Amino acid sequence: MKKLLTIAIIGIFITSGFVVTATHNTNNEKKTISDSITLSKLELINTNNYVSIQLDETNTYIQEPGNPKIPLYVKTYVFPFGTQIKSVDCLFNDPKIINLDKPIVPTLEPVPVLVDAKKPSYTVNSEVYNSNNVFPKMTFYYKVGCGLKDDKHVVFLSVYCSPIRYKPIENKIFFSDEIKINVNFEETKSPLVFSDEYDLIVISPEEYTAELQPLVEHKISFGLNSMIKTTEDIYSEYSGRDEAEKIKYFIKDAIETLGAEYILLVGSIRKLPIRSSDISIWRFEDDVLTDLYYADIYDHQGMFCSWDYNENDIFGEPNVDQVDLYPDVYLGRLACDTLEEVIVVVNKIIHYETETFGESWFNDMVFIGGDTFPWWPGNEGENLNEIIMGIMSDFNPSSVIWTSKRNFNRPTISRAISQGAGFVDYSGHGFEHGMGTYPPNNGLYMKSYLTFNVNDISNGYKLPIIFFDACLTAKLDFVLRDVLEYKQYRIFYILSMLFNMDIDVELPVFAWYFVKHDGGGAIATIGATRTAYGGVEEGAGKISVEFFNSYEGSEFLGQMMTGAQNVYIQDVPDDAFTVEEFILLGDPSLKIGGYQ
Repeated sequence: MKKLLTIAIIGIFITSGFVVTATHNTNNEKKTISDSITLSKLELINTNNYVSIQLDETNTYIQEPGNPKIPLYVKTYVFPFGTQIKSVDCLFNDPKIINLDKPIVPTLEPVPVLVDAKKPSYTVNSEVYNSNNVFPKMTFYYKVGCGLKDDKHVVFLSVYCSPIRYKPIENKIFFSDEIKINVNFEETKSPLVFSDEYDLIVISPEEYTAELQPLVEHKISFGLNSMIKTTEDIYSEYSGRDEAEKIKYFIKDAIETLGAEYILLVGSIRKLPIRSSDISIWRFEDDVLTDLYYADIYDHQGMFCSWDYNENDIFGEPNVDQVDLYPDVYLGRLACDTLEEVIVVVNKIIHYETETFGESWFNDMVFIGGDTFPWWPGNEGENLNEIIMGIMSDFNPSSVIWTSKRNFNRPTISRAISQGAGFVDYSGHGFEHGMGTYPPNNGLYMKSYLTFNVNDISNGYKLPIIFFDACLTAKLDFVLRDVLEYKQYRIFYILSMLFNMDIDVELPVFAWYFVKHDGGGAIATIGATRTAYGGVEEGAGKISVEFFNSYEGSEFLGQMMTGAQNVYIQDVPDDAFTVEEFILLGDPSLKIGGYQ
């Protein structure tokens, strides 16, 4: 594999014209970017009692529930690792004044993808809508982070400009169609130099090492220099406040001294810990389980990102812990709990990578969805499937399983996946033990597909990558007591009462069951560890869209995952929740479509 030898060779990548000037001193090189942007004419759309604003060049909005929903222009620049952003300024031309007939539509509250979720009514922040002040107050702001782009460690600078500002009391907007961005920065003359020794590091308990050795040898045979590092060795060799932090310090060391690009965690959360983040936005959940903690090694200054800036042992506190979020290494987890599971998933990876290339089944894709919110207009899950179909147009939609087609059922789903497919896209409701969605305009009866139905699937090594645009399908701390209200599990409750059994038993969570299933299932899945929320502009729908958008430029699965995370972080800067809760259950170094 082509590896990075020194960060000094990285150029600056941006998406439009710019001018760079440079001055020199003994330590750093000072430079300036001057970038000019011209925006097209905005569009006003009447929606009942409000007006919506659209602008072609914008891909996100000011997302503050109850406040006016106004397009936000985002420009992201990429710099060599070690670059220090000294200042950013945005200049706008004299604005055009446009009078409105109706107030601007307010931003809705996030809607959890729950079976009983109701469409939120518009909640208006009267303090803003009755104000004589212009909204938003700031014309621009920016965020800096360190991450990966094209397999290189870089610095991301995202500048968020507000070319449209609103004066609610007079119901008029001010629109500037020309923006000039000036960035002053310093590039270090002493860049961090990375080794070129290893591509893939497998981290696992010592008990799995013998069963993982064939995978390491397989990866080496295809040019990925690989090694195993046991958790026992990490805990004895590295410092940290707990086992998770010791593992993270090892990953940092592996990047800098071994040149690691891919980290594969092997073990359930009982065998290899996961980080609990304080980012949850729902009142019925206290935290989010996330493996992104292990991938986000550097903060915006290139220093170790502990996720606990104030050192109170509460990780990921919003607006406090300065979590960078950008992955600095491609990372995934095989949540194996037994040696048998390790053997199964290792065999699946080896067969997939050696047998898939050139097979016709890989060019097929399965789409599964329905009317996620039947009390709303439209079929949300099916509409999301259609967006993904457009993105993945090179794939044949061999099976379209929709409640509107009346074919969303256990036999159809199992049969479709058993025929083999490169990818499966599901959009709907999710649970720890399955997935389900509604027929059109019928909120009384849900069609479902449960964990143990996966046993019906017999696709052998014709294995898809599955994205679950849904809640809870990757809740790795799932225990039996969480689902006692479901009738198929009540027998366990009765037995526990009769025989004094412990019901705090971990069961295979739905997304992982596809991967561990012997004889078929999936080669990898992406799912949420907690309740997700829906939408195409943000939330679960948005990150699924970006995952498939990343396919074209990705050779390995970890690149797809990180590509989706990067775009989401840049487009939805105030939603750490979604980017943290969606995790990869699979090998990040998986060669998509296999080796030739």
